[in-house]
Amino acid sequence: MMKCSSGKQTNRSGLTLLEVMISLAILGTSLAAIGELIRIGADAADRATELTTAQFLCDSKLAEIKSGVLPADSVGPIPFEIFETEEPWEYMVLVDSVDDQGLLLVEVTVSQLREDGRPPARVTLTTWMIDPTMDSEADALESEAAAEDAAADSGGTNG
Repeated sequence: MMKCSSGKQTNRSGLTLLEVMISLAILGTSLAAIGELIRIGADAADRATELTTAQFLCDSKLAEIKSGVLPADSVGPIPFEIFETEEPWEYMVLVDSVDDQGLLLVEVTVSQLREDGRPPARVTLTTWMIDPTMDSEADALESEAAAEDAAADSGGTNG
């Protein structure tokens, strides 16, 4: 209701069209910003999942090399078998001799194979391990020494 007086003051009870339009613009901008934040969060969650998968696959290959299931040789890139992962991943192994004492530097890199143009997830793990060939040679030398000792002991008791 309007009240007219000599000063022509009006009381209004409600919002003008301009105030409603400004409020809607602020709401729309806020919703767009929130939607973008949700998209960024979803992309970050996908990336974290991919990096975690790469970490597990890399750790698995490194354990296979350390346990002797796979040879400690430089190979790759080699795709993972279908029973290891359903998604396309590949691994590469670099092995380098650290010193002449039988120590190896083993580096395993796991990479995601992508076709959508996004950067692939890639994880590299590095460890030192005893050269399995040196370990086998040491076992062979110990076996020979034990056989010689046994032969010497049996030869000493017979004669």
